[in-house]
Amino acid sequence: MKLKSLFFYVLFVFAIVSCEDRTPEEVVVPSWLTPRLIELEESGDCFGCTVQRWTYKNEYFYHLYCGFWSCLDCEVYRVNGDHVVWGEDIDHADYDQNKHRPVKIWECGDELEAE
Repeated sequence: MKLKSLFFYVLFVFAIVSCEDRTPEEVVVPSWLTPRLIELEESGDCFGCTVQRWTYKNEYFYHLYCGFWSCLDCEVYRVNGDHVVWGEDIDHADYDQNKHRPVKIWECGDELEAE
């Protein structure tokens, strides 16, 4: 019984010590994307529009999508603002299968603050 208690105590201490004390990364709309979002808001057609930041191959990608658009991935940008050209820059199927860690950074009606 003492061995079992000791095991759980050691496991608990290990779990406490191994946890990193990280501050969450602040999520902001990139300055290069702000004019596009302002354009959407001023058009009156931004209802249902969102921007999500995805991670793919250790790089951030920004996905702008409005629910009424006919294409799902027509506005995807690299972290520097370059528009992704499917098939030339990135394999769309691989991106779709391996993107992860989505973070919603903007939704129609949110106040815009550039970096």
